[in-house]
Amino acid sequence: MHHAYLLVGEREAAERYLYELCKYQGLTLIGSPDYFIFNEALFGIDEARRLGEQAARKAFVERKIFFITPEKITLEAQNALLKTFEDPVEDTHFFLAVREEGLIIPTLRSRMVTWRLDRQVAVQPFEFEAQNFLKLPLKDRFEFVRKFVEKEKNLSVFLDELLCVTKSKEVYKMRLYSDDRAISARLILEHLALVL
Repeated sequence: MHHAYLLVGEREAAERYLYELCKYQGLTLIGSPDYFIFNEALFGIDEARRLGEQAARKAFVERKIFFITPEKITLEAQNALLKTFEDPVEDTHFFLAVREEGLIIPTLRSRMVTWRLDRQVAVQPFEFEAQNFLKLPLKDRFEFVRKFVEKEKNLSVFLDELLCVTKSKEVYKMRLYSDDRAISARLILEHLALVL
């Protein structure tokens, strides 16, 4: 079994995959002291640190399994997970389940085996959207922002891809702000439309 898996799809499909894999490996999850579930809506730096601390401890029985199913995951948390995944503790396995692969930064994705569990879930080509956004004249950028907000697209995913394309400090700063639920996607994107 690999030490880290990225499961792309619905939470239920990810959970089924995890249970089937563990059953095949002869592991029992239900009631196991070595099975940890992180299902916070927002997985932040505090959760990542707690996970890292629990991962560093020795397993009670045979193997430790971590099942992480956030709706959103902050950039700081992903960087902390990156450190945990780079130097995995023996017999410790991580299963990170997300609806969209683009929610996870490329460096973290590169440390995991990716399984797309639900072909019904469309993975948006945000990288192409990011490149197209940068090519647009100012007036068209504002139209892009309007449509983006109307369709309620995932801001964090788009900003991650924009960051990959531009390597801009300003985009990085906006990406950090985007994890705050009180921040308006429209304001962030309109700001970037003006400064990029």
